[in-house]
Amino acid sequence: MQNTCIRKLRLSILFSLYFLSFCYAQQNIVFPEHPRFLYTDAEIEILKNNQAELQGIINQADAALNEPLKIPEKEGDWIFYYYCPKDNTLLRPETETRHICPVCGSVYTDERTSAAYRTHVNYKIDKNCVILAKAYAFTKDEKYAERVKQILLTLARLYPSFERHDRWGRKGLLAVVGGRRYCQNLDEAISAIDLACAYDLIANSSCLSDEDRRTIEKFLKDIVKEILKYQIFHGGKNNHQTWFNAAYSVVGLVTGDCDLMKESIYGRFGLLWQIENSITSDGLWYEGTIAYHFYALSAIQHTLDAAKRTGLDFSKNSRLKSMWLGVLQLSYPDGKLPAFNDGDPVDLKNYSNFFRWAFRYFGDAIFSKYADTTNFAQETELKSTNLSDIGIAVLRKGKGQNQVCAMLDYGIHGDSHGHPDKLNIVLFANGKEFLLDPGRISYSVPEYKTWCRTTVSHNTVVIDKKDQQPATGKLLYFEDNLEYAVCFASCDSAYPGYILKRFLVLTEKFLVDVFVVEGGKKAEIDWIIHFRGQIKENKKFVPTELNNPQGGYQHLKNLKMIDEKNDPEIFEIYQDKESTIKIFLLNNENSIILSGTGIGYHLKDSVPFIMQRKNSNVATFVAVYDFSSDVKEVRMIPVYGEKGSRLPEKEALGIRILTASETLDIGIDLRDKISYAAFANRKKFKRFLFTRTQSLINPPPSKMSSL
Repeated sequence: MQNTCIRKLRLSILFSLYFLSFCYAQQNIVFPEHPRFLYTDAEIEILKNNQAELQGIINQADAALNEPLKIPEKEGDWIFYYYCPKDNTLLRPETETRHICPVCGSVYTDERTSAAYRTHVNYKIDKNCVILAKAYAFTKDEKYAERVKQILLTLARLYPSFERHDRWGRKGLLAVVGGRRYCQNLDEAISAIDLACAYDLIANSSCLSDEDRRTIEKFLKDIVKEILKYQIFHGGKNNHQTWFNAAYSVVGLVTGDCDLMKESIYGRFGLLWQIENSITSDGLWYEGTIAYHFYALSAIQHTLDAAKRTGLDFSKNSRLKSMWLGVLQLSYPDGKLPAFNDGDPVDLKNYSNFFRWAFRYFGDAIFSKYADTTNFAQETELKSTNLSDIGIAVLRKGKGQNQVCAMLDYGIHGDSHGHPDKLNIVLFANGKEFLLDPGRISYSVPEYKTWCRTTVSHNTVVIDKKDQQPATGKLLYFEDNLEYAVCFASCDSAYPGYILKRFLVLTEKFLVDVFVVEGGKKAEIDWIIHFRGQIKENKKFVPTELNNPQGGYQHLKNLKMIDEKNDPEIFEIYQDKESTIKIFLLNNENSIILSGTGIGYHLKDSVPFIMQRKNSNVATFVAVYDFSSDVKEVRMIPVYGEKGSRLPEKEALGIRILTASETLDIGIDLRDKISYAAFANRKKFKRFLFTRTQSLINPPPSKMSSL
């Protein structure tokens, strides 16, 4: 009976969804007069009042007119092939077949590089088309429209002659994710948007005949219909699809094609499908990178703009709206964002135009605030939160200039743009990022794969120098109050046969970081952090080398090993003259501690690291980061179970932190099932305990021994 009710409920829901989709698809789409996308005639008259912007457009258009027009008659290749792989520098053409690196002087004459150069030229032609068309729209000077017409008709003639191909060298039907003029459908879609924008602005020009208009409109529709034919091979759930939808909507709007407009919104992988499947409940793009979040969002804004011109409005869709709000939760206190996965170090103030757009579209005053301020997070003082769908715990403490923030990435992998870095952390303290994720550097250099997409380049653990498997962890505990913020996460699929656990405690003064690894057999387990600043070498470091460095380890340079370890081992990190962070590395018995440099956000960005290595099937790593210069001493204290026996560190541990004014005892229960745990003085705790004792600095040995 229960199963029958469930089946009926499912059928009812499916019917409702089908009915709603049918109703949406039947909505009347009305196409206004040209121009109808970037601007209407009425909007153009208003914009003419901004003389400075108008003159800038005219100057750019005149510069484009003065350049000789040479449209490539052969296909282009991936744009990243036009960067020197040695130093990630954009090449310069000496001729159409000879290209020079302006930094190292390397010369490239191969066909792949020349084809990538043609893509570089095509990008510029597409953008120039838009600039020229804008100049015509504002001045009605036919010379600008004539150049756009020349470009569009030439491309319409050439397009059928281009062979379908992709960046891996496949051609014809085998190049299912490729393109014609470009080597991928993504570029074809972006190009179609630019060319459609340009055509829309000159559509009423006297230089165009009716035959010209038919030829250009057929060309634009041929591009997007070719994309539509192959879109299924992209899988739907990706940032490329957002651009396909944007191309369908813009070309559909400009050419008056109702079917393309409906495909962009209500199609199999249309906008409404993307909203439900590619945006997490946290309002973040599922690939877990801010770069692709805004990249997808840019395309979605195009789609919504085109839809609104025909009377379709989705401003009441709360999940859609969350895309502009969710990203704020990942910002540091200075408005910058971490470079998780295939991300880049970015600043929210550089995306203020997105928030201006959101304010116009949704009418919510919150967006106007983010559109104009230059210090987003400090004005809002965001709270700690668990972004449960994307899987990032964000811990925040402090106010104003003293805000600190730590993030733990435990969730979904991020598909093709995800990195093998489960339980990776980043940390912001003393006004800047301290622990960093390198992001993607650049797709054009070998280090993207040999460094960025390795586990050792992240702030997590590596087992036997091998990368983690794509994995999803789970959050076991989260707490936030006036004194501290806490999170505890685990993952049992990153390394088969091993379970990883990480527990973070953040206060205004310090971060406690406990990482436990437990497996069935002995392994070489490396705990590593990458940070900004310079280590004050206050003890003897011995130069050393790694045996058979691979899997990213080959990029660890200037290696040194600490001789005669202490417990704790204290590292003073100088970020600048006014900013110092101390790292207390505990539990150092039977371990090796290494330091050196890795790679940061680009190839010349040398970033220090500290690595602790243990050879065991069980390893517990404990670190305390002091960013207040107030912590005087840190030590581990034993924890006991209900029967009075001392619990192993993999199950529960205690940390005593002495500051200038108080002693803080922290108890952490790392077991899956919560049970009795206490210090020897019977301060009982289940998952976590944080107690403070005033004026207990340097207690006598007799008192400490009782713990």
